[in-house]
Amino acid sequence: MKNSGGPIAASAGPDNRPTFRRAVVDIGSNSVRLVIYDGPLRAPMAICNEKALCGLGRDFTADGSLNPISVADALSTLARFKLILRAYDEPQTQTIATSAVREAKDGADFVRSVKKLGFEINVISGAEEAELAALGVAAVEPNAEGLVGDMGGGSLELVSLKNGDTAQSVSLQIGPLSVMRAVGEDLQAAKAYIEKELKDVGFLKNKSFPTLYTVGGAWRSIARVHMNLKHYPLSVLHHYELSSASALEVCDLVARQSRRSLEEIPGISRKRLDTLPYAAIALRALLKRINAEKLVVSAGGVREGLIYRDLSKKQRAEDPLLAAAQFFSTRFSPEPGFGAAACAVIAPLISAAPGANHRILSAAGELADIAAYFHPDLRGRQAFDTALSAPFVGINHKERVWIALALYCRYQGRNAALPNEQAISLLDWDEQQSATQAGLALRFVATLAPKSGELLKGCKLEKRGDEIVFSAPADREALFGEMPQKRLDSLAAAFEATPVLKFGG
Repeated sequence: MKNSGGPIAASAGPDNRPTFRRAVVDIGSNSVRLVIYDGPLRAPMAICNEKALCGLGRDFTADGSLNPISVADALSTLARFKLILRAYDEPQTQTIATSAVREAKDGADFVRSVKKLGFEINVISGAEEAELAALGVAAVEPNAEGLVGDMGGGSLELVSLKNGDTAQSVSLQIGPLSVMRAVGEDLQAAKAYIEKELKDVGFLKNKSFPTLYTVGGAWRSIARVHMNLKHYPLSVLHHYELSSASALEVCDLVARQSRRSLEEIPGISRKRLDTLPYAAIALRALLKRINAEKLVVSAGGVREGLIYRDLSKKQRAEDPLLAAAQFFSTRFSPEPGFGAAACAVIAPLISAAPGANHRILSAAGELADIAAYFHPDLRGRQAFDTALSAPFVGINHKERVWIALALYCRYQGRNAALPNEQAISLLDWDEQQSATQAGLALRFVATLAPKSGELLKGCKLEKRGDEIVFSAPADREALFGEMPQKRLDSLAAAFEATPVLKFGG
């Protein structure tokens, strides 16, 4: 098995397209996880995500050793992961262990057992874990600024981010399992213990971090509780935002519930029930200490940080949203270059509209034909649902919905009944209008030059006063017929403007 890190090289996938498969085995204090990634280097996507809650950091023995039952569960899980990795032709793999293994008296014995299974394991320090968590957030939130909090089972890593770069960091032993070992089931004692540890962090004193980026399963579970109680219309956790007040409310709710009450709250794994109140207490204490205005859930963490760390400066500078959109285009569009060509035509008309900055419009353009292989009656809904649920990063929820609505209108037109009106309601009226207009513009150019970016060269759509002007070289006039005219008329009507054609040059 290729277990080392370092520069990532492409290999041929089963259909001879380049693939960048890479795996991470993450042995944490609570969970042991295998993630196999594929897709673009700048926006890797999990194609296999296996987890077992082994609880290595739970119930250390009296002499500070790992619980033998947990060790057996972890080694059994890792043996299973080894077989899965072989089935995937042993992609380049990094195996790390965090707080429980580095703190346990017999951590070295556990490492030797893992190596016997064929894994080259690296027990990372608290400082390295903090750095990787921050890099993972920077990978999925370009130019992020604020504080990253990675809540593991044994430790909490805190790192400040400025313009996507890491600054100060600390690793604290206040993960739920560590706190439970220290104070037992006394939640008041847990609160005092956590607040004391946070109080001693120098870079948190007299500083305000308006945004807290949360990483880790426990804090994601708390956000999921809020999402479910709110009946939020999207299921994607990445970049789910809560005001600080809302986050504090849900923390209070989780912290004061009995185990039986927690079982009735949607979104909580049964195996997290006993640890979640401690995670909620820690989150509440941190939010209060840093005077955060909002909490943002991040899909990036230590595992993503491992991959991001190996990228070159040039690769890091790429836009992860556009990298992912281009990847989807190469997989699902008959002519991948068509989307970019279509976007170039409509950009003068749309790019300055509400909700449609150039990169969001570019992503929508790249995805313009991703439903081409579905039944015509289902293409609009398929494109809409893909945009809402695909593992895109570098994007907030409103931008995601804007792209989804634009793609729906690209296939279904202006007057079709809208899908998922609750999701669309995340956009204000002007944003809904601009997404509809973008979709109609894509619909027009897709009708004029089906699947052909070449035929769109030299063409342009723009608004001049009360006119929507389509200009193209003289030799494209033959493309224009009844259906392109109909769709240009529909586009102009969405702007309350008159359609104008100009061929020449």
